[in-house]
Amino acid sequence: MNSLEQQHYSRLDVKHEIARFAQKRWIGIHCIKRDAEGNRIMIRYLNGKPITISSPNDIDLLWQNLRDKGVRTIYATAAKYHKLISIEDVKSITNMLLYTPTWDIDNDFNHWKSTIKACLEIIEALKDEGIEKSIYVKWSGDGAHVHLHEKALTNKSLKGRTPIDVAYAIVEYIRLKVEPRIQEIAVRDECNLKVENKIDRQRMFTCPLSLHRDNDRVCICMKPNQLQHFKPSWVNPKTYYHNSEWDSYEEGEADQLAEKAISIIGGFPPRKTRRRKYSKLDEAILRWLRISNDM
Repeated sequence: MNSLEQQHYSRLDVKHEIARFAQKRWIGIHCIKRDAEGNRIMIRYLNGKPITISSPNDIDLLWQNLRDKGVRTIYATAAKYHKLISIEDVKSITNMLLYTPTWDIDNDFNHWKSTIKACLEIIEALKDEGIEKSIYVKWSGDGAHVHLHEKALTNKSLKGRTPIDVAYAIVEYIRLKVEPRIQEIAVRDECNLKVENKIDRQRMFTCPLSLHRDNDRVCICMKPNQLQHFKPSWVNPKTYYHNSEWDSYEEGEADQLAEKAISIIGGFPPRKTRRRKYSKLDEAILRWLRISNDM
């Protein structure tokens, strides 16, 4: 009998959705096989080259190449690259073509309603900044990821900054805005809810319809108007419910937010110790408003 992984990754819809998300991204594979400490083996290179997925057929090839280790979970970088041929390509910020701003929501699965509340807080904050059409949510394992489609940002939003600068600033700005409400939800619901900014040079997130590395759950996508209807059964490998229109967006919808966030937060921190540009977000916003009114 085929394993859960073999059954799942043989599905055409699964291979199609993973390939759509993975275009121009660097791929990581958590394997079925575990190391001596019991952790799943993570593979990011094959034959000395970064792993990539360009079509559904590439997932079949991965199965063949990793037959002895097995494919459990498929990840892709938040960054999209101009080229992915050598190891040097994934080390260079100048090789980044686009970067997907992502809010990482961590919680216990049994507090899934609190996680949904956190998603709604982030979405409401984005709506306040004029963004509605370019948001999608992935449920991944115990928590969720709120994504802002990378093509909602145009070259106009960069203004000499790199895509990772813009993504980091947007995520941090919104995270700081919602943090008080997230803390209120965590206290009221007595859970370990957190919203984190995990933007870095090689950050990977679970691909749509991939299996979770440890739990038998599927990474499904939702649009904001579906969040209040979410049920845990939606992530069951046998009964999953997934919105294939997750990649809809409006070009340039996030440009104004990018300019504002960069002015207030600054770019991606050059050191591991990440400090925002100003000590208090409200003071930074007032400063930005004064500058904007003077222009």
